[in-house]
Amino acid sequence: MPNPLTIALTAPGMMGAGIGARLTAHGCRVIVPLEDRSQASLDRARKAGMVHAGWDELGQADMILSVVSPEHAEATAERVAAANPGARALYADLNAITPERARRIGRIAEGAGMRFSDGGIIGPPPSDSGDPVLYLSGAGAAEVAGLRAYGLRTEVLHGPAGEASALKLSYAGITKGLAALGATMMLAASRAGVEEQLMAELGVSQPGLARDFARSIPGMLPKSGRWVSEMREIADFIGPDRPEHGIYRAVAALYERLHDAHLCDGDEAETIRDLVRR
Repeated sequence: MPNPLTIALTAPGMMGAGIGARLTAHGCRVIVPLEDRSQASLDRARKAGMVHAGWDELGQADMILSVVSPEHAEATAERVAAANPGARALYADLNAITPERARRIGRIAEGAGMRFSDGGIIGPPPSDSGDPVLYLSGAGAAEVAGLRAYGLRTEVLHGPAGEASALKLSYAGITKGLAALGATMMLAASRAGVEEQLMAELGVSQPGLARDFARSIPGMLPKSGRWVSEMREIADFIGPDRPEHGIYRAVAALYERLHDAHLCDGDEAETIRDLVRR
């Protein structure tokens, strides 16, 4: 067993709690700020073995892992830096953000005295059934990759900060984009009254795609609200000078609408859920 580390996480969301649980199971002390968190967040942190620490205590950790919604990534880095001037921790941003945003966050962290690694997580939270991969780039990547000794899968990309974020958004644009395309055309088929024929044809001529939709679309609905800002980051990553960036602006709007439908058991959520389960 390697020497135990103190790891700070910035939030106890589903992914953060999963990472925290894996690290605590391998002997790390994991701290996280819990003031003003929901009861669900408190329960996740407790179950994962994480302990509360103030924002001004995070800089005392060996590493700070930022795992938040993309729209909060930069503000989180600013909050950590402001609360921990002169900290010597390594700050790893693991969020689904553009390479440029990752580089800005790197400058914020380094301005406060911290080392920095850009990162991107591909896969679901760590569990008995599987593990995500933490892709890492930038000067601090090799150090963060050492968390493989504490139960995490890590891969170093030997490029500058921003490379891991570019890989994450490219991958998410394909996987989450496909789910959006499937949902879009199933809803269009339903409005035209040919949804049964569409699903039958997919099952015959595209059985692999039909199986993927049966798995990904029901799982997408409860997560779709969290994916809205990620789709906007992908649009910015593609660039407003390229017309295809509009695809992901539209996907963001679709996911926002589907999440609202999921919360209230609306017709659109029910339609696509029923179609892929037949």
